[in-house]
Amino acid sequence: MKRLQFVSVLGVAVLALLSAPKTGYAQATWEGPTGVFLNPLALSLGKGQTQASVHFLDLQPAGSLTSVGVTHGLSPSWEVGVTRAALSAGGANNTNLIHAKWLALPLGKGGNWPGVALGAIYRKGENRTETSDLYVAVTKVFPTKTPVIVGLTARATNGLGSGLFGSARSHTIELGGVLAGVFFGGRVTAGVEYYEQPRVRAWRDLAVRWSLSPSTNIDAGLADLDSTFGDQVAVAVSHRW
Repeated sequence: MKRLQFVSVLGVAVLALLSAPKTGYAQATWEGPTGVFLNPLALSLGKGQTQASVHFLDLQPAGSLTSVGVTHGLSPSWEVGVTRAALSAGGANNTNLIHAKWLALPLGKGGNWPGVALGAIYRKGENRTETSDLYVAVTKVFPTKTPVIVGLTARATNGLGSGLFGSARSHTIELGGVLAGVFFGGRVTAGVEYYEQPRVRAWRDLAVRWSLSPSTNIDAGLADLDSTFGDQVAVAVSHRW
């Protein structure tokens, strides 16, 4: 059933964003790798480039989620980073993360082939819980007059709520997806995301990005992580140098 929901949500998003023009730069996900709010993309920082990011998600009446991260490009194909995620909700597990991503196939190399990246995330919570993800991210830009950007992820994870609520007994395969397009000459990006979680319903969001410059992005979105929370409004700022 989860897989059918994933396909239906992604299909609706494709129809809604057929008019999306060329893609903009990726920012950091809330866990740190280059991507959107939730899903990593098959993109990487350039060699010697560093990206800092701050994410905030309002989870009233339970509290809020804040993450602060720094990612560095070791080469055109490798990036690594660290992130601190703090959740001010009952039973939460504040978490420190280390992540790495290898761009196995750059976007567009060899013609119309999609980009492919392999990545890993290791998390250690303050309650000594350890969780990890191994993932594959595939990103494709359909080169129409108004291109459509599609990203798909598959990850093996044992993190409950991406590790914020502890560890599952074993890793399970969870899927994710993103579709986004850039409007107004590349200044505004709009997108939708889907991100499965073990044992609970998938996370979703609608996000809009305002690119102040090629190196600085401000993001805002509406998230749907759990029905027990109120309006889940997210904001993020990322900067590269």
